[in-house]
Amino acid sequence: MRSIFTRCQQNPLLTAKDMPFSAEAVLNPGATEQDGQVVLLLRVENAAGYSRIHVARSHDGVSDWRIEEEPLLDYGQPDLRYEQWGCEDARVIRLEEDDCWYITYTAYSPAGCAVGLARTEDLKRIERIGLIFSPSNKDSVLFPRKIDGRWAALHRPDAGGGIENIWIAFSKDLMYWGEPHCVLEEGGGPAWDAVTVGAGPPPIETEFGWLLLYHGVKLYGGQRVYRVGAALLDRHSPHKVLARHGECIFKPTEEYEMAGHMPNVVFPTGTLLRGDELWMYYGAADTSVCLARAKLQDILDLLAVDDGARA
Repeated sequence: MRSIFTRCQQNPLLTAKDMPFSAEAVLNPGATEQDGQVVLLLRVENAAGYSRIHVARSHDGVSDWRIEEEPLLDYGQPDLRYEQWGCEDARVIRLEEDDCWYITYTAYSPAGCAVGLARTEDLKRIERIGLIFSPSNKDSVLFPRKIDGRWAALHRPDAGGGIENIWIAFSKDLMYWGEPHCVLEEGGGPAWDAVTVGAGPPPIETEFGWLLLYHGVKLYGGQRVYRVGAALLDRHSPHKVLARHGECIFKPTEEYEMAGHMPNVVFPTGTLLRGDELWMYYGAADTSVCLARAKLQDILDLLAVDDGARA
């Protein structure tokens, strides 16, 4: 299959060396826009192994990044016991009707990995709403608008026995979540996404349905390889899968994706629509932040004509 994504020539866009403070790795950014600038919510790991979320801004979304030295989400605060070990892998949506951004992230502590939710009106000051899914759970994203008056969130609970599928839940108030449905199961057998699947960036609404980019994992000789897949969810009932492409649509091929703290990883967490082009920001090898671009219609065409789609 031909590659529909084109990597940015400036990749990797951000590494630990670009931080205005000591850092070990920069990875898995949420992406949004503010005042004509691209804003990334970077996961920055320090030398002690703990992660914070820092804000980075750029006028072109590629170069001249300005990094906030103070974290937007910091770990280890005395009154936040479930973030004792880190704040990781932020995903962000802009909700115009509330005039703010909502951020889902992994809250890491001795109790395990849980899903935290926060809001901000300016991407500088943060208000934590609290945990919305208890351990062990991560890779949660909010849909960028309410559906039939309710919020919807994808998440990935650990079902035990190595089962890690993508689920959905609904809420009227962002605090109490229910009506669970399993949305996307692991591929199974020898599939490229047989071991684990997890939501990537927030779903993108199209006339055909919600486009979901997700990561899938397969083991090769005991080593995990992370790649990217695509699925289409029903606009009105997003727990229903309309199409799922049978092959991965993006995979690690470059040195910066194949060598790092976690080799052979491309991990998408943020997207922007720039005209008819989809900009996908992703973590590479758990070490750096990169960008790849594709025509949105090319991705939708894959789902529309996929004879091997699993629904």
